[in-house]
Amino acid sequence: MNPCVNINKLAIGTAFSHPDARRSEMSTKSAALCSLSVHKRRRRPQNSHSSSSCSSSSSSSSSSSAFGILRKESADRVTNEYHRAWCCLTTTRRLCATSSDGGNIGEEDEEFERLQNVDAFEELIRMAKENGVDPPAPAPKFSAAAAMCGPVATLEGSFGGETTSSGGTTATATIPGLPPGLKKPPWLRQRAPSGERFEFLKDTLDNSEYKIATVCEEAMCPNVGECWNGETGTATIMLLGDTCTRGCRFCAVNTASTPAPPDDMEPENTAKAIAAWGVGYIVLTSVDRDDIPDGGAEHFARTVRTLKELKSSVLVEALTPDFQGDLDAVKHLASSGLDVFAHNIETVRRLQPRVRDPRANYEQSLTVLKVAKEAKEGMVTKTSIMLGLGETDDEIKQAMKDCRDAGVDIFTLGQYLQPTQKHLTVKEFVTPEKFEYWREFGEKEIGFRYVASGALVRSSYKAGEFFIETMLRKDRSKAKN
Repeated sequence: MNPCVNINKLAIGTAFSHPDARRSEMSTKSAALCSLSVHKRRRRPQNSHSSSSCSSSSSSSSSSSAFGILRKESADRVTNEYHRAWCCLTTTRRLCATSSDGGNIGEEDEEFERLQNVDAFEELIRMAKENGVDPPAPAPKFSAAAAMCGPVATLEGSFGGETTSSGGTTATATIPGLPPGLKKPPWLRQRAPSGERFEFLKDTLDNSEYKIATVCEEAMCPNVGECWNGETGTATIMLLGDTCTRGCRFCAVNTASTPAPPDDMEPENTAKAIAAWGVGYIVLTSVDRDDIPDGGAEHFARTVRTLKELKSSVLVEALTPDFQGDLDAVKHLASSGLDVFAHNIETVRRLQPRVRDPRANYEQSLTVLKVAKEAKEGMVTKTSIMLGLGETDDEIKQAMKDCRDAGVDIFTLGQYLQPTQKHLTVKEFVTPEKFEYWREFGEKEIGFRYVASGALVRSSYKAGEFFIETMLRKDRSKAKN
């Protein structure tokens, strides 16, 4: 058998075992490198037997090396690896043809020229099918905004299913709270956003000279219509880029140890865009940036200061990372003119190591909230947890008590939804009745000033913001009198 067949099978099978493969075309430069490699190979004296063995071994090694990288690299680098891999495949076929017919590779030359003008990804798919490899569908790609807002719709196999050894899923209905025969409960469905106020704010954003990213739109949040409609429009703005330095198991955001540096003009541009937008309440949030000395605290603070200078009536909430426990950074941001300091503890104490990155922990988050509360008189603090990760009622009650003891004013609870099969599975779908129970318990038994509790409630849910805005304005009115 021609050794190219075995090499092609190995290369193609390895390529399509990577779930994040994307379409790409082979570059002219890559083709030129392959061609140069072949011409250099032709000038070497060789006999038929040694040539075939050497070229097969060399090509097999280079193919294995190129495709071995695919198993470890992120989706952002897959395109480059396909270029290299395709070069290995075409070079191997040419070398094998040279060894078998004594150097006459006219037909292979024509094939090589043809391949430069076709879609490389489609060609890989064709070759894979010829060699009995069934390419899987590419995995969905998630943005930072979508990951932070939380998924709002079921991916195939995400709920009520178990992952098999081959990567598939088996349908089950064992998750508590999930009605039989459904992939997600009916209360997780939401109507498409619409309305005059929604359209106005969307057009304003789309046509703004300052390009700002809202979690609301990028994550396709189901609450966007409710948040943007009505007299008071609210939105959540992403700062500091879309790549996080941590890797929590509930979050699908892109990660890297050294993300791209933040845009130095982002605070001013964001503030100008918000001031022109006309909203009454704004939430600023970001990924974790452990690569920045202060964790991005000054970047947040500059945005707040500039916005307050342009439009002092806007109420500003910052949903922040923990700044690695840097309490000076916490105080610095809390003293910038901020109205609400929000930081999420995410889950109950017991589940912290399983759910969050090792650099985050329960006590550190509580300390951040406590210090922020004490840093400025009248500061409102806020936190949130996800339900459905395997927590018990007693653990939820204790988490509420711990947060209240840290001075937290606002507490929100929402349903955890699994973003991909690689992330933590849903252990329970909490019913609307149970969410209502937690709202009443938090306000009446624990003493929070406000509790937003519901399956689709997220950290920056408008119902909470509207109450906070009313609460803040009343507090300030009383202080003046």
